[in-house]
Amino acid sequence: MSYDETYRQTKDVFGTEPELVLRSHYRRINNSWPVLDIGVGQGRNALFLAREGFTVHAIDPSQVAIEQVSALAAQQGLPIHVFPCDFADFVPPTVAYSGILVFGLIQILSRNAIDVLRQKLMLWTTEGSLVFVTGFTVADASFSNYSQKWKSLGENSFTDGLHNFRTFLEPGEILRLFDRYAVLHHWEGMGPKHRHGNRPLERHAMTEVVLQR
Repeated sequence: MSYDETYRQTKDVFGTEPELVLRSHYRRINNSWPVLDIGVGQGRNALFLAREGFTVHAIDPSQVAIEQVSALAAQQGLPIHVFPCDFADFVPPTVAYSGILVFGLIQILSRNAIDVLRQKLMLWTTEGSLVFVTGFTVADASFSNYSQKWKSLGENSFTDGLHNFRTFLEPGEILRLFDRYAVLHHWEGMGPKHRHGNRPLERHAMTEVVLQR
């Protein structure tokens, strides 16, 4: 899925505030290595961490997103280094990351892509590294819609046949997906009401974890 046009037309599609789970737990991140933001979007989480003194590596396949984040970082003199690529093709310019952010990504990946992501996270972390992950659960209101209109790929995962995917997690499944990490925080329930640009208010059934390698 390309977000180029969305980011070009709408400022702060996902708002300006960082994810609440990041704001609540970012002080746990060891600042000895950079933090990686996978799918940086328009930069709300990367900008927050950079303002708190972290060096951030930000990747996103959207060239528009990369340009917007790069411009904001330059204007504010923030240590954010951008990489226009998908996580599957990313080659880190560092030995390891102190923290990795995986926000808003799991639900738009296929099961195969999630497996690739899990492998990459293990390669890019070291002892003590934190990983922040959020995803949609099968309790989300959109689950029924996708299950009826898109082709099933199994395991609550669907595609429209145009390389767009939606994957929903069962209760507690996120802990099984990342069972090689210690769990510092785990929550499942209804996320906050929000809107994307001028679109109607939304609210999603979410799962979130803070993990430690």
